[in-house]
Amino acid sequence: MAGKRFDFHDLEELDFTEDLPAAAHLNARNLFLRTFTHDALWQALENAGIISALSERGYKNIKLETEFLTDRDHRFYLLYNTEKILHMRLRLSHFKLHRHPLMPATKMLFIDWLQSRHVLRAQNKTGGRDWQASLFPGQDVPGLGIFSRIEHFLRDLVVATNAVGGFNIPEYFHDALLFHRAFKFYDPAREAFFRALLRDLRPFGAREISRALSEGRILDASNQAMEWHGSEMLIFTHKPYDETVFDRRYHHEVEKKMREWKFRLRIEI
Repeated sequence: MAGKRFDFHDLEELDFTEDLPAAAHLNARNLFLRTFTHDALWQALENAGIISALSERGYKNIKLETEFLTDRDHRFYLLYNTEKILHMRLRLSHFKLHRHPLMPATKMLFIDWLQSRHVLRAQNKTGGRDWQASLFPGQDVPGLGIFSRIEHFLRDLVVATNAVGGFNIPEYFHDALLFHRAFKFYDPAREAFFRALLRDLRPFGAREISRALSEGRILDASNQAMEWHGSEMLIFTHKPYDETVFDRRYHHEVEKKMREWKFRLRIEI
């Protein structure tokens, strides 16, 4: 299968595959992220509390399936019957950080796709509650509500693969809100935009803010409609990288740019 083309904003992927010893490359061929056997990946999901959290939500007899799209693009599914309840597509590679040209290319885990689906909640019609009204943009059923455990799992993957950190590109505002508990936008302007949205519109809640961005109902001080444009959000498990990238200058730039933004949300009647 041909490799997927990624449109990164401030990161550049470098291919070091040819530098790997042939024997090591072949030995890792059937390992998830060149590290995990099928059983070890399941154990990592258990260690992060994901399997127990799913059991608490009524999911028994879960099945784990993996798929190797390319040498670096791997995905896994947790299946309940035939339904995918957790799906991740991950890419382990070396990346150059353009805002830090003197920093060498570093091994990072790219979280290309992450989806959780609480299909049992969607099937539960007791009380007549309309679960569709609670959906965020991009959802077909509600999420599982286990992101703290997913974050734990992702951190463990970064450490186990000897990467220095990980990143994702949030497709929606509410995706960024989930990741923002531990991740920051690499671009201080994007971080400032995100934080200013939270500052000015927090009372409306994440669902309404995300919908309003999709529908062009969030306006700046000049009444221009705002659009959501995802860019890289990073996390580092190695403190020196974190302190270098998210240094005092970064935080000063974020605070400066936040003062330039003022948002309001147009209510539909």
